[in-house]
Amino acid sequence: MTPSGYHAWRNRKPSLQKLSNEALLVEIKRVHLDSHECYGYPRVHAKLNQEGIACGKHRIARIMRENDIRGKKFRRYKKHRPQHHIADNSTNLLRKREPVTSINQVWVGDMTFIRVGDEWNYLSVVMDLYSRKIIGWSFAKQRSAKLVTEVVYKALKDNTTRSETICHTDQGCEYSSHLYQDTLKENGLKMSMSRKGHCWDNASMESFFHSLKTEMVYFNKFKTLEEAKLYIIDYMYFYNNERIHSGINYLTPVLCEKQAA
Repeated sequence: MTPSGYHAWRNRKPSLQKLSNEALLVEIKRVHLDSHECYGYPRVHAKLNQEGIACGKHRIARIMRENDIRGKKFRRYKKHRPQHHIADNSTNLLRKREPVTSINQVWVGDMTFIRVGDEWNYLSVVMDLYSRKIIGWSFAKQRSAKLVTEVVYKALKDNTTRSETICHTDQGCEYSSHLYQDTLKENGLKMSMSRKGHCWDNASMESFFHSLKTEMVYFNKFKTLEEAKLYIIDYMYFYNNERIHSGINYLTPVLCEKQAA
């Protein structure tokens, strides 16, 4: 290359495409940061389009890859034994039901454990299956029928049930208790349970707990119950109000609920 050619190359102005990519990178970083660094390129693309920023999904993927921007996930892999041998359980009202079409048709509930200090503590949750909104939750040191029943009352407080509203859970002893089942009957909720040993009958709750743990829990070591609750409160707000979901057309649960009302 001649000296004049080198200086011409050094002094050349950035192309419009490069300037456009640099501006788009700023928006990508903003959306990614706002998502607690959880979004991969599909959700970043969807969020930018919702904000009126037109861009292609492959372009977003390329820019994120070139700048080492990726969704923050704690990877844990588990092998699951196939459960095709398990017979249908007549108490599972969702097996042959039509897909939900509005809020308060089906609620799903489950419980998981989170380590606090050297002990396991228990999070019980109820989600509206249509909007994916968490409508009730409680966190305690012990798992009990009282814990799961308390969450049902929290869900009932701010939601209007129908005569056919189904509340679906697994067959854990807390959900089989007289206290829990009597609470459903007294409030006109129909009880439904997954087949024994078949956790994917309640796939939406499994998906939520996976997101909660891989996006927040596994990145923190909680020393006290109060500290853990603060993190859970923050994540629940993020999940309901800010985190977009591919299963509901990249809406947030709160926005999906508003559109269904």
